[in-house]
Amino acid sequence: MNQSNSKPRYFLLAGSASASAEATSVDRAHEFVREVTKKVLEAGDGFVVYTASEPVNAAMQPLIFDWTILREIDACHPAQATSPRVVIVLAERHRQASMNPEQRALIARLSLRGLAKVDVIPDEVVTGGNVGDAQASHASAMLALGGGKGVSDRAYKMMKLGLPVYPMDLKIGANSEDGEGALVVHRKFMSAPLSYLSHTGAEAVSKTPALSLEEPAVPIPEIAAHVVAILENELAAEAHAAPTDVLVLTALPIELNAARMAFGIDEEAPAAKTDIGQNHWRAQIQTNRGTLATCTIATFGTAGNVDAAAITAALLMEFKPKLVIMIGIAAGMRDKTALGDVVIADRVVAYEGAALLEGGRTESRPEIYRPDFSVQQDIANYLASARSATARIDSARAAQGLVFPEASGAGAVSKRSMPQAATIGSGEKLLRDPEKFRQLRDLHGKVEVAEMEAAGIFTACTQHSVPSLIIRGISDFGDTKKDNTFHDLASRAAAIVAADLVVFGMGS
Repeated sequence: MNQSNSKPRYFLLAGSASASAEATSVDRAHEFVREVTKKVLEAGDGFVVYTASEPVNAAMQPLIFDWTILREIDACHPAQATSPRVVIVLAERHRQASMNPEQRALIARLSLRGLAKVDVIPDEVVTGGNVGDAQASHASAMLALGGGKGVSDRAYKMMKLGLPVYPMDLKIGANSEDGEGALVVHRKFMSAPLSYLSHTGAEAVSKTPALSLEEPAVPIPEIAAHVVAILENELAAEAHAAPTDVLVLTALPIELNAARMAFGIDEEAPAAKTDIGQNHWRAQIQTNRGTLATCTIATFGTAGNVDAAAITAALLMEFKPKLVIMIGIAAGMRDKTALGDVVIADRVVAYEGAALLEGGRTESRPEIYRPDFSVQQDIANYLASARSATARIDSARAAQGLVFPEASGAGAVSKRSMPQAATIGSGEKLLRDPEKFRQLRDLHGKVEVAEMEAAGIFTACTQHSVPSLIIRGISDFGDTKKDNTFHDLASRAAAIVAADLVVFGMGS
C-alpha cells in the first residue's frame, strides 16, 4: 500500500508493439496494461505517460499503451479526485497536430477532475531523450513491455536514479522496429535481478517464470496483480531501508493512531521492531520540494518526561533523524486557548526544576528550551502562509471526517484549523487545578499550554544535536471539566498539522 500521505507514486509503463506482432499478443498486452492500471490505482498510486499520436496496425489495434492507461483511469475514476493519478508528459504541437478530438477531450476530462497533472515539454526541445528524462523525473518505478531502444533508454535512466525496473517477456516487437527493448532487459534481469530490484530482486526473479505473458500459466489479471505487488514490495523495502528524515513521536495510543492516520499508514499495518523491541512504522512523503521525506513513527506508550527522554535518546541513536516532531494532546489555559486548537511550541519551559532552601522555602529553577534557529525560520514561514495552509489542513480534515462539535460543556471549542505559536510548560504533574496552571505564568509570562513530554524530548535532542519541534492539540483546560471527546479530535488535528509541515513547511 502507498504510504505517501496524500500523493501517489507514479509508475512508468514503457513499451510498444510492432505492426507485425500477432494480434492475439497485442490483445494480451493491452489486457495486461488495463489490469495493471486497475491494480496500481487500487494501491493508491498512479502513472506517468507520454502522449502524442496513437499508431495502430492493420487490424486497428493500438501499438502503444499510454492511451490505454488514460482510458482505464478515466473509467476507474469517474468522480473528482483528491490528488492526480497520472502525470501526462506532452508537447503542445503534438496536442494540436497528433491527437484527435477524442484524445484531447480525454486529457481535458482527467485534468478537470483533478486526476491528471500535465507536464508540457517546449516544442523546440522535444526529443526522445528529453521525453525520457521528463518521465523518469516523475516516476518511482518502471514496468517494461515490448518496445525497442526507447524502453532500454528509460530503463537505463531509471536505474541511474536507483529506481526499480521490472520487465515482461511478451514478444511483441517495437513500434519503431528498433530493437527488443523489454526482452533485453528481461534477459539481464534474470541473470542480475538485484541490478533492477535492489532489495527484493532475489525473491522476484524466482517468481518471474510463473508470470510469463508469452506463455501465460495463470489468468492475465492474476499476473498483473503479482507484477504490481513485486514493484510495490520493492518500493516498500526501499522505504524501510531509507534513512529517517523525520522521527515522529507520540506518548499515548490515541496519539499514535492519529499519527499513523495522518502519515498514511494503515491501522492494520504491522510494526517493525528495533533491536530493543521498540515498535515503529515507516512512511515516505513527497514534499513540495520534489523530494521524498522518510518518516519513522514511534510511541513511548506512556506519559512523562523521564521516559520521553530515555526512549527518544535510544531512537535518535537507532534512526539518526534530521528532525524530531512530538505530537499529541495537551492542556490549554482557559480563555487563552480553545478545545481543538493546535499549537506549535515556540519555547518549552521545564517547570519542575527547583532548589529546596532553609525555612521550607522553594526556589524555582526552570529550564527553557527553544527550537533551533533553522526550525524557527521554517515555522515562521509556515505560519505566514496561513491561507494556503488552512486550505490544505481543512481538506485533510475533511478526508478524515474530522469534525469538531459546535459546543462542549468543558469550554470553548476551536473555530480555526491553522496552528498558532505558543509557550508550553512541561513537567511531571498532570494538571487538574486551574490555579496551579496559572502559577506557571509566574515562571514565564507566556505559558499557555501544559503537557508532560516536551522537556524530555528537548533534553535528548539537545544532547544529540538534533532539531526538535512540539505540536500539540488542546484536549482540556487543566481542570476538572475534562471532555474525553477531545482526546481523539485534538490528537488528529495536531497530527494533520505535523504531516502538512513535513510536506510544505520544513526546509531541506
